[in-house]
Amino acid sequence: MFLLGVDADEKVLWQIALGMGLVVVLVVIALLTLLHNLVRDIDSAVHSLWTVTKRVAQNTTGLYQLAGSGSILRALREEMIRHDKLLGGER
Repeated sequence: MFLLGVDADEKVLWQIALGMGLVVVLVVIALLTLLHNLVRDIDSAVHSLWTVTKRVAQNTTGLYQLAGSGSILRALREEMIRHDKLLGGER
């Protein structure tokens, strides 16, 4: 092997240390992959939410025009009642 001048116990300890290092590296790779997938999912959800909020904002830009609709509808109803009474013969 590449470990010269080292007895058998030290070789075993080195192999254990290298094996533990490999396990740590694999766990870090797995956790980073999970984190990357989570961030990608969050980014997709935020993009979708941003699209929905833009659409809602576009749909509500003319909402101020409906402010006077109630009074106009009441006046129209009263006028229709007067016409109905007039045309129906009631007074």
